Amino acid sequence: MKTINKISILALIIAFACAKQETVTPDDMVEAAKAEVNIISVEQANDIINGEEIYNLIDVRGPQEHYYGYIPGSVMIPRGSLEFSIGSKDFWEHEGLYEPEKDEIFVLYCKKGKRSILAAQTLQKLGYTKVYVIDGGWKKWELTYPEYTEKDLKKLGGGDSHEEVGGC
Repeated sequence: MKTINKISILALIIAFACAKQETVTPDDMVEAAKAEVNIISVEQANDIINGEEIYNLIDVRGPQEHYYGYIPGSVMIPRGSLEFSIGSKDFWEHEGLYEPEKDEIFVLYCKKGKRSILAAQTLQKLGYTKVYVIDGGWKKWELTYPEYTEKDLKKLGGGDSHEEVGGC
């Protein structure tokens, strides 16, 4: 009996070890996250920005993208450091702002919307309750509201061209 149990356990261990791990692509991750986050139009984002309620506008792109064009009033927190910066008093003090409460409105954007979808999912997992993603990201905003955009090329050393980063 003991031999049969040992063989059964060994067979189970081998079966689990040999089972093929399912892999996903970044697009698979974005599609799965879409079901969990709130996606709003650029018009809805503009309504929030021009409304009376307190909101936080977060650009999850990196500096090399942000300073070539961004929505005025946005705070740049690259997606790769979001988890560490969003709840850091030091980060917000450095930005000259107060640390937001978890029940305030957060509107996120990136270049086209994919990174911000994943970032919104992360914020929700961290306990933020009113998180929205701008559908189409910066590109859609720039086309819809070109008069409500800013650049800060001095922070990048000048120049009018930049390298594409992230692709999404």
